[in-house]
Amino acid sequence: MEPATTLREAFQATNPQQSLASGDPYYVDLTQARGSRATDYLRQMIENCDVGQYSPIVFSGHRGSGKSTELRQLEQTLKTSCFMLYLDISDFLDPLDVHYTDLFLLACRQLLETLHRSNVALRKGLIDEVEKWFMDVTKETKESVELSAGVSTEAKAGAEIPFIARLLAKLTADAKAGSSHVTTTRQELERQFSGLSSSTNVLLTAASQALRDANNPYQLLIVFDNLDRLPSKKSEELFFAHGSQLQEMACHAVYTVSIDTYYSRRHLANVFPNRQIIPNVKLRASKSSSEPNRPGTDALLQVIQKRLNVGVLLQPPALAEEFVRRSGGSIRQLIRLLREAVQSAQARGLATIDSEALEDAARSIQQDYERMLEPSDYKLLARTWATKSIEKDDAYMQLLSNLAILEYNGVDLWYDVNPLIESADAFQAVVKKTRPKRRRR
Repeated sequence: MEPATTLREAFQATNPQQSLASGDPYYVDLTQARGSRATDYLRQMIENCDVGQYSPIVFSGHRGSGKSTELRQLEQTLKTSCFMLYLDISDFLDPLDVHYTDLFLLACRQLLETLHRSNVALRKGLIDEVEKWFMDVTKETKESVELSAGVSTEAKAGAEIPFIARLLAKLTADAKAGSSHVTTTRQELERQFSGLSSSTNVLLTAASQALRDANNPYQLLIVFDNLDRLPSKKSEELFFAHGSQLQEMACHAVYTVSIDTYYSRRHLANVFPNRQIIPNVKLRASKSSSEPNRPGTDALLQVIQKRLNVGVLLQPPALAEEFVRRSGGSIRQLIRLLREAVQSAQARGLATIDSEALEDAARSIQQDYERMLEPSDYKLLARTWATKSIEKDDAYMQLLSNLAILEYNGVDLWYDVNPLIESADAFQAVVKKTRPKRRRR
């Protein structure tokens, strides 16, 4: 795919909400730029397991740090050994209300549907046994499933698709819609969790064997993405109260977790020893160094160059470095700055992005933060700006979650204020009043 040469093409190439699938031409390997090998460790946790061993893993990072994109690259890097299901939770469930039993239902549903599309069959007797268990526990009938609005017309018409797949589609659709009897179903599945776990693992184990018999990669890997969108209370309930249940699936599983849950004083490592956090791209060498991290800047310049023909669309082309600086190393913020600059240039009837378009974009995002931040937040931000550290209290966790404060790690761990906030009058006023002594940059 050629980089954009018009503003309209640039708009299409800069969707800040879009993760990149395996093999996407926009993908840039940011391992060195981040100064962290989190994605390599994630892969190794899976590859180091013997047959019959499984890695349940939690994966965290700021929203927009590239978690989804990196998870989707696993499909390519593990393609010779793993059969991967990538599940965007928001496509199937309510991302604000996910119960741990929902994830078992979703895993079974998507496994069966994917095997069907791949022409990999499971033994009918086994399917019948698992189907009977789910029908008995959920009190669903063939009639209730066929009448459900949550079961697609295609699934209803597909006689070859196992009935259990349609049943599970109904149950997950009910959960997403907040159906009146979801609570009852969840309670019953929770009460009979040993049966839910056993039935799920029967399917997972049989699927692995069927894939192996068909000469396919057969280690199952299920990625549950966008669980980091859960509210804090729901997230802590899922990963702390029910973390042990999530680790019972007979497959490799990766669960995304919000950064505030990862930082919880309840210590997530006690529940999930296998965990990684992906940092933002480092634009300076270290916590105390004023030296720039050239690999970080160069990598983000490559992110821009893969999307936009810089020589054609940026005037002057050197503006690309300023876009990178204003991003703070956040991939999503970089892409958002580019898109908003495109819109600014279009609104003024230009054919290229100039420095005024960049300033308009930066000001727009800065004002979003000004609307969100409380006066008391600026004192905390000024302290982080000066010390490169945070406190582990709710106020700081909120600032970390909403990207007002950005994390960087690698050899050392440090924090800084989002550069788009630094020019805000309220922030500058607090800095001028308190005059905190800033560490060298």
